[in-house]
Amino acid sequence: MILRRTPALLLALCPLWVSVAISAEEVTPVDPISAIDSKLSNKQAELDAMAQEYHLEADQLQQLKNDQAKLKREGQDLDAKRNRAKSALDKQYSRLLDDPDIDLVSFQKSYQEAWAAVKDNQAQQLENQQAMTESEMRLSQIKQKQARLNSEHSYLKEQKVEARVKRLDAELRESQVVETQYQTACSSTMTLGQCSNQGKHLTKQKAVKAFRENLMDSLTESTVAKRNAQGVELNIHIQESQFIRSGFEGNNNYFTQMQAQLQAKPEAVAACQLLNVENRYCLKGQANDNKPKDPAWANVTVRSDQYNDDVVINGVDYGSTPVEVVLPQGRHQVTVSKDGYETYNRTITVSGNDTVWVKLRPNKDS
Repeated sequence: MILRRTPALLLALCPLWVSVAISAEEVTPVDPISAIDSKLSNKQAELDAMAQEYHLEADQLQQLKNDQAKLKREGQDLDAKRNRAKSALDKQYSRLLDDPDIDLVSFQKSYQEAWAAVKDNQAQQLENQQAMTESEMRLSQIKQKQARLNSEHSYLKEQKVEARVKRLDAELRESQVVETQYQTACSSTMTLGQCSNQGKHLTKQKAVKAFRENLMDSLTESTVAKRNAQGVELNIHIQESQFIRSGFEGNNNYFTQMQAQLQAKPEAVAACQLLNVENRYCLKGQANDNKPKDPAWANVTVRSDQYNDDVVINGVDYGSTPVEVVLPQGRHQVTVSKDGYETYNRTITVSGNDTVWVKLRPNKDS
């Protein structure tokens, strides 16, 4: 059973806490990630509007190019018509030398009309070309705006990842006071001291394991973090502990109730690994911490190639393999035994989550 407890210091400051709580209701803090999401949404809306403007302008430019091609074809036809009118007029001028009474008015009019049509076409082509140039300039400006908006959008996405990492890292380092109780069965061959030590050790392990699960459940992005939690070192520390009650209850059952303050001190890139983002987000401005560290706890699994064996770690009996325990980092004595087999007895060094594989050899005397 895990209970959150209110530290005595917090109770002592209760009036101040109430006044602060009232003030907090008046001024609600803004979640930085929500603020970035709002900016991202606005920036995406700007990008969408700019993309729509670009498509409209591109369509207009294409229409101008189509019009220009049509005007060029019409210009070629008008040039040919003007040349035919000029040839007809030249022919009539030649005949005028032999026949002064020839009427040139109709031929002159045809030539004038053909020439006016050519000049009108040239003016239309020039105007259309100017419109194309202006459209291309507007497209270039839109592209520049799109590039700027994309850059701002990418920067906001970077900011969001950094904010998510910062939030998760802060959540991982939150300290909690928990109360844990555990009942263990002691062997009749164990002394009172050995039984007490076993009960206290197993209670601490239960507290660490429960704290880890509770910590992962309380994360804002708990689902994502749990999906990527494999191999991530949280390095849980018991900062302070106090055994409230302990003693025998029933037949060889030893009961222990403990209150402890625990805190995770995760590895530098833990938040990035849990969020499945690049480690560079966790290593920005990373400073060396030379302060002495409390021993951290790690998950250790003991497995063997036999059934119904017996695992003892640091004098505490954990039963048959597979055994999953949480141990403080450092050196630990591991013993695995079974009737008819040589006893495995080794000192292991725990520096992180690990699995101890044991192969029991048959006893030579059996």
